[in-house]
Order: sequence, then structure tokens, then C-alpha cells
Amino acid sequence: MTYQQNIKDQGLAWEETAITEHGAEYVLHSSVVANPNNMTIEAVLANCVEHAVALLADNINDDSLFLMFEWDNTASTLAIVVTDDSKRRDAKHRLLCNMSAMNAKMKQLAESDQWKYQGESFADIVKHALHDYLTTCTGFMRYSLVAVFHQGSRQQTELL
Repeated sequence: MTYQQNIKDQGLAWEETAITEHGAEYVLHSSVVANPNNMTIEAVLANCVEHAVALLADNINDDSLFLMFEWDNTASTLAIVVTDDSKRRDAKHRLLCNMSAMNAKMKQLAESDQWKYQGESFADIVKHALHDYLTTCTGFMRYSLVAVFHQGSRQQTELL
């Protein structure tokens, strides 16, 4: 219970928007990191994962195979989708978190000699933090999904 309160305190508010695109309907759950000084990257990512996991029961269908984390370096955004084996048919709930406000903080931390992600790119920090969190995320462990990460092409994913 304490952990959920800590995540709530991180200030991520999720908005839901129904979208129709190319004949497909889905719900976009979006959030923007507004105050990076009061947040850690681990807490932000934990909030994103927990929000995605809370939607899994409604998001999984017979073809679902991957819980895909898509990092966009240019926009500093993380998208999370459940998708099939071809990585082309996404489930109806999609998450998008804009972390561009954390760019300066992440650069400063990556240059610090006392931080565990010293010298890492923002994408690598996100990937490692997601991996660390997913190894203990009991909600995710209830499902038979494969967690993957990419920062360019869906066809070039890495296992988390």
C-alpha cells in the first residue's frame, strides 16, 4: 500500500482519449512529467508500468504476445502497447508518457560519477530501469507476455 501511495505522489496524471486512426479504434492513456525535480526516473517508469499492468486484463486477447516499450529519443516519450507476434496489431489501450522535462536532469545524472547510470544514454537508462522494475512487478508476472524494448524499429526489439 505504501508503494502505491509513493507512485501516486509522483504527480503523473493520466488522461484517456478515444482515437480512431486508419479504421482502428483505441484508447490513448497519456501523461506528461510536469515537475522533474520531485521525481526519479525509476518512479516515473514504475508509474507507467503499473498503469499499463492495470489495463492488461482488458487489453489482452488471443493473439497478444508482447508488452512492448517503445522509446522515442527525439521526443523523449515512452509508449507502452500490448501487441501480437507480428508487432503490427496493437491492443485497444495504449500508453504514452512524455518525459522531455527530465532531459536536463538525466544528462546531469548521467555525467555524475556517483550515479549508477553514469555515461548511459537516456534510452539505456530507461531500458535498464524498466528491466529492473519488471523483475519484481507481480502484476506483470501474472500474464504470459514477453516484455520487449526498442528505440527505433519494432522489428529490432530487445528482451527485457
